[in-house]
Amino acid sequence: MAWNVWEKLRNITWTRNRNGTNTYVVGKNDANWSDYSKLSNLKIAQNHPILTPALLFVSKLFSQAQFMVVNEETGKEEKNHWLSKLLKNPNIYQTQNDFLESLQFIQIAQGKAVGYLKRSVGFSENEDIESIYILDSDKIKWPSNYTSNFVASQSNKNIENQEVTYDPDGEKLMIKISDLLFFYDLPNALNENFYEVRSRLDGLKQTLVNTQDSLVAKNIILKTNGKEILSSGTNDNFPLAGKDKEQAESLLQNNYGLGWNRKRGIVTSASVTYQSMHIALRDLGLDESIKVDGNIIYTALHIPKDIISLEAKKTTYNNFKESMVSYVQNEMQASLNSFIEVLQRLIKDSGLKIVGTYDHLPIMQFILKEKWEGQKVRAEALKSYLDAGMPSDIALEILGLDPNIKLEKNETKPKETETGSEDDE
Repeated sequence: MAWNVWEKLRNITWTRNRNGTNTYVVGKNDANWSDYSKLSNLKIAQNHPILTPALLFVSKLFSQAQFMVVNEETGKEEKNHWLSKLLKNPNIYQTQNDFLESLQFIQIAQGKAVGYLKRSVGFSENEDIESIYILDSDKIKWPSNYTSNFVASQSNKNIENQEVTYDPDGEKLMIKISDLLFFYDLPNALNENFYEVRSRLDGLKQTLVNTQDSLVAKNIILKTNGKEILSSGTNDNFPLAGKDKEQAESLLQNNYGLGWNRKRGIVTSASVTYQSMHIALRDLGLDESIKVDGNIIYTALHIPKDIISLEAKKTTYNNFKESMVSYVQNEMQASLNSFIEVLQRLIKDSGLKIVGTYDHLPIMQFILKEKWEGQKVRAEALKSYLDAGMPSDIALEILGLDPNIKLEKNETKPKETETGSEDDE
């Protein structure tokens, strides 16, 4: 208990300002931005004023995916499949949304996310997986012999039976590689250890630190602004003192809005010069610097400016809608497809596959509307071709439709002829 108290006290930094004010800063040593080389990517991702909310936006959107295990031939959903149940209840600490959000957050921050498949003791089949946990890849220690040369000379079975040590300074949990799932943000197999990758934050570290330093500098300026300097000129006369000074001050000023025994000015007979220490923030360009660095961060995360912008520029709803739909289709769906490909390896049932989609999101309904309008146009064109007497197989081919579609023939009733005549009358 005493040690825990001591550790907490170590994180409290004490300093004294020139005016004698005592200041205590909690956690300053835990996030020392002046030496960013000592900060892990995961810690930076959790404590940056621009990067953190941007990562939350990406990861929360990723977590909105819906999954199904379906038959490849019929497309019919395989309800109550063990993998569907696992995704809906990945572990006792997380829901499906929590799990997917954490996975995507860590995947971007560290370059990869590592899932640990937990089974009951004595069970080894995939159907026996009870939980899946996300590990901190920085705490994984690989065997000393695990290199690209080792991988090239070993069978898949021997590689999968290799064990890694998780949290070597703590729990020291031994885990087989076969019980780990790797979800990559950057391409893997480029390093000596094929499972290791870099993070896209590595190339952003200086930008992230610059942003933090700009915000700190702005905070310093805000705290020092309003300081003033009063100095005597060449006149050596002393200011008024005693009763004369008190009477003059009581007539010329009041202490409204100030603390006890505080006044707004002085009364003096000496020559006094005045200088303001106020600094205009716009002259320093800190806000512009933060905006530029922030846009670099958003660009690295592939977030369009029409979705999130630090410049507070107005965008039309149509631009936002199109950018959002494009982002979901080209960025989120690509990440989701990669996630699904890793999970697909767990399904040994032939003819079954796992699918994921964002079509249920409200923003994606615009795509469905456009799709339905396109189908309506093709249906109207098909009807025109058939009415003109074009063979159905040729009409279907021209419109890019399935040639095996069975079309119902329009039965036209013969026109009724007039049976009467003037001679009959």
